[in-house]
Amino acid sequence: MSPVKPFLKQNAGTVLLISILFASLALNVYQGLTLAGAFVPVSGIHAGAKFPISLPVLDAAGQPAVLNFAEDSRPTVVYVLSPLCGWCKRNEANIKALMADAGSRFRFIGLSVEGKNLKEYVADNRAPFPVYLASSPEQIKSLHLDATPQTVIVDATGKVKRAWQGAYLASTQKEIEKFFGVKLPGLQETAAVPNANSKAAN
Repeated sequence: MSPVKPFLKQNAGTVLLISILFASLALNVYQGLTLAGAFVPVSGIHAGAKFPISLPVLDAAGQPAVLNFAEDSRPTVVYVLSPLCGWCKRNEANIKALMADAGSRFRFIGLSVEGKNLKEYVADNRAPFPVYLASSPEQIKSLHLDATPQTVIVDATGKVKRAWQGAYLASTQKEIEKFFGVKLPGLQETAAVPNANSKAAN
């Protein structure tokens, strides 16, 4: 008889406790990396993906609207956000500066994955461009809008030309500055970052 089975039987409580402690440690490491900005979700939109040319959305008041990528000759920058996302808050100075410098060459649209506090977000002018709300959880999932913030460049056919996931940390900021030919201020410091690179479910 294997010595492992008697050991497990006699020390079942200890083994269970160790398993729980290990799972807790793993969760704490995961959350720590997320809050520190070292973790960027693998989910999100990528170059080559496709939006519908006419994307059904809601306005900030919850009324049906349509985002039409073909109605403007400029490429559209879709900034995927959530009003409660801590990294979105820290990234606000960057997206405002990007809009100020590149707004004549690109059309900017905000697309929120969360309706909570969206009216207040818009009323407080936290985004310098129109902000819409994804129409449903199914739309969020199918278009991979579940990571916030995301910066997505979409052409007139709905094709994604470039996409950056997360706030503008060092390497991402350099890529975006080079692509748009701008200089950005960097991340804002805040007292708390509750939902770093948050998921739509947050």
